[in-house]
Amino acid sequence: MRPRQYDLTFWFFVAVYWVFWVVITGSLHLPSVLMGGGLAFFVAWINDDLLLRQDERSLVDLRTAGLYLRYVFHLMGAILVANIQVAVLVLNPRMPISPGMVRFTRPLKKDLNRVILANSITLTPGTLTVLAEGDDYMVHALTHKNAEDVMEWELAAELAAIEFAQEGS
Repeated sequence: MRPRQYDLTFWFFVAVYWVFWVVITGSLHLPSVLMGGGLAFFVAWINDDLLLRQDERSLVDLRTAGLYLRYVFHLMGAILVANIQVAVLVLNPRMPISPGMVRFTRPLKKDLNRVILANSITLTPGTLTVLAEGDDYMVHALTHKNAEDVMEWELAAELAAIEFAQEGS
């Protein structure tokens, strides 16, 4: 277990939690504000190991933010298409489901982008990331075709492009 670090990230989250407290209580009375501050510190302290430190997160500039925003829109499109595919599959009277698992490697440098990729696969209906360890992923899909499509998913290439853009910054 690493020692507690009360760095800028920690205090930023204390402030965010405290502002959230003030907004949901709607009270600026001193006892309420002090209670909110204490609870905000406690929540940040309990979740300290979950906070992304400066060295763990990517430097986000305007270009990188735009690339991540484009990624989110493409992910939403992939989720919509996958929803339709799953609905067609499930509503078909023959139920042409052929579950399959595939293991593949996607070299991404940042742990955050690896997690984003694994969660994006899981968010897409019909696919589930079973294992994400380093650059290796194991994905379960409703059909063999979906499992094979995940190996060449364009969103993984977009994350690699984001990393490349961040290195150039």
